[in-house]
Amino acid sequence: MHHKVKRIIICGAVALAGAAVSFAETFPGTDDGAKQLANAFLKPGADYAALSKQLRPAAADYAAVFDGDFGAKVAAAWDPAWESGKMVMAPKPGQTEVKISSATTEELKAGIGSASELAGGWKEVAAKMKPGLKVYRFHFLEPGKTAGMSYDGLIYVNGNWRVFPKPWRAMEKN
Repeated sequence: MHHKVKRIIICGAVALAGAAVSFAETFPGTDDGAKQLANAFLKPGADYAALSKQLRPAAADYAAVFDGDFGAKVAAAWDPAWESGKMVMAPKPGQTEVKISSATTEELKAGIGSASELAGGWKEVAAKMKPGLKVYRFHFLEPGKTAGMSYDGLIYVNGNWRVFPKPWRAMEKN
């Protein structure tokens, strides 16, 4: 009987090991989860390309964030950068701290709250976004500095963190 128990435990461990959780699912969809995710890029030896790749939105993510066919336009604008491996978020040497800012789609549309802490293009794009979303900006800084590398467009959607960089580039120019 003792041996049967060991087999069950070993099989259970193998099953758990096979169900790998992606980096984008590791952190909760909260302000603290966004900060934890950004801090993962600051860990010694972090593989920026691999971490960034896991934040790539899928078609369902674009559809959950943007109205109508605008999500497909954003995907088409950014797919080449994702596919070529050029979409890599990373701090510069010496940037060991992270500051997080965020605004809801409603704040972005109205230009209130923390909307001004995100890139200005978000106000224009907010009209094409679904309500109730929160867009995060993470800013990598050197200690004591206020300027550094920043990345906008981190959104928790469909149970994962995804990055939607500069979606206004997909907007048609009138």
